[in-house]
Amino acid sequence: MFERYIVCEDGFRNVVKDGQIEGFELKLRIPYYRGIALSLINSIDLEIDGVSFPHEDMVFTVETGSFPYHEMSTVINNRWELGEKAVLFLKKQGGLNPGKHKVKVIINLRISYLPFPTIREGTKEIMLEEPKVLDSKGGVAVE
Repeated sequence: MFERYIVCEDGFRNVVKDGQIEGFELKLRIPYYRGIALSLINSIDLEIDGVSFPHEDMVFTVETGSFPYHEMSTVINNRWELGEKAVLFLKKQGGLNPGKHKVKVIINLRISYLPFPTIREGTKEIMLEEPKVLDSKGGVAVE
């Protein structure tokens, strides 16, 4: 039911810092009818145009903070809420090529009252937007 909403059509763009494209970001919605603590996310797997991306290059951001992928299993006080667009940043020198890309995301959640994981897949073809330019401190540069 929530699969078609996982991959957001907005916010898919390269990220530029100090004049260099350091990676790209993608907005995601939770494929569940409630919010959950980040520690309950078993995995987020990303594939773009048939290429998989390693977890060690991911940073996951919700309204209350940003966390490297490998730390998420310990994040019990920050939540991904229903309707919230979380940002998944991928470190990739040079980013992605302009144009449309086929984005596939598989999210595996651990739900306390279910004896099995909840695994949902979202796939969409979306257009890469104009790059997000960061200043030297990591904040968004004002043009």
